[in-house]
Amino acid sequence: MINYPDTGRFIKRAAQLGCVVGICGSLLTACVGLPTQASEARGNDGIVQGFIKVRPVGPNSRGFVTQLRFFHVLNLGTQERFRVDIQAAEKGFSLALDPGDYEVIRVRINEGFTMMESHVSLPFQVMPNTNTFLGTWYMEVDSPRTQRMLRMEILPDPPQGEEVHDSQQSKRDKNLVAMLPKVENNEVRLYTVAPYPKVNFYYR
Repeated sequence: MINYPDTGRFIKRAAQLGCVVGICGSLLTACVGLPTQASEARGNDGIVQGFIKVRPVGPNSRGFVTQLRFFHVLNLGTQERFRVDIQAAEKGFSLALDPGDYEVIRVRINEGFTMMESHVSLPFQVMPNTNTFLGTWYMEVDSPRTQRMLRMEILPDPPQGEEVHDSQQSKRDKNLVAMLPKVENNEVRLYTVAPYPKVNFYYR
């Protein structure tokens, strides 16, 4: 005689395990402190603006647009990170930040489902009640190959045909100053990130 497993007990145990995994995941997320989205301007916040231009170098047979997905900004005083979504090859950005010293520490490039990241160092300063222009960020991305590089240059070129700032933030009376981040290393390697097949050579 064949003894079949108790299906009801199995389902109950699986549900309990799922709850435990969910709770642990929530606790880990809270402990790690994922980057938050930049908030709207308030009080004596400063506003920083800039423009992104991404250009592929060489032939690309993948058929997808090379674009900047997002970049991370680090508050050097509080160590709080902010994620700024771009999701375009050419686009302006504008965000409100507390006065202090900041640094862009990471950029993510994507071509369709292929995603790559680089650790960069672009320091800048936010002054109270000031509208700061961070320049136009030119990014050149190598065509698909074993080791791809990202080259960056920041120039004071104003964007053409598109307003950088958000309409709500532009209503605030702020002084406008240009303060270009210093590019510490204008050529950095791009590392593949999931969901690409995990081969150690391609990952940091």
